[in-house]
Amino acid sequence: MNNSLSRFLSHYLLTPMLQDSLSETSHSAAVLVPIINHPQGPTLLFTRRSRQLRHHPGQVAFPGGKRDQTDHSLYQTALRETYEEVGIAPQFIEKVGELPTVNSRTGHCVKPFLALVQPSFRLNLNRDEVAEVFEVPLLHLVEPNHYISLPFGPRQVHFLPYGSHLIWGMTANILLHLTSKAAP
Repeated sequence: MNNSLSRFLSHYLLTPMLQDSLSETSHSAAVLVPIINHPQGPTLLFTRRSRQLRHHPGQVAFPGGKRDQTDHSLYQTALRETYEEVGIAPQFIEKVGELPTVNSRTGHCVKPFLALVQPSFRLNLNRDEVAEVFEVPLLHLVEPNHYISLPFGPRQVHFLPYGSHLIWGMTANILLHLTSKAAP
């Protein structure tokens, strides 16, 4: 494991997790926050949703989705959806933590799971759901100065530009939590 990833995970894993007030049954969706453990430096993997989708078409997101009644846990939901959307099999994924629940503007309670992914996986995109997959260096994501916050009614909406991509909304909120965890 490279040094920046080790420092990030040490800080993250040594910081007490916030306790969600919701039970697992009250969540309706889960996402995987996949850290790809590349030898040259860790990255996070993102998807750009297909423009054909009814909800959030074309937006940048983490792999994940709604809980299925056959899922035994929300983590299983995140693993299943990751495999269905981008083809990363569970044997390449190691859960390292859970992040606080976030609420989507469509009314879903979403549980994010932080995981290490070995880089030897092969992508197999479900083109009905995913238009593109891309990676962003972890060091870029944990830099608070890279984020832009704008007022939107009573709330702040956060944005993170990266190359030709704009990460915002719930995905940016999850990243900002990681940013606060990575701060010294």
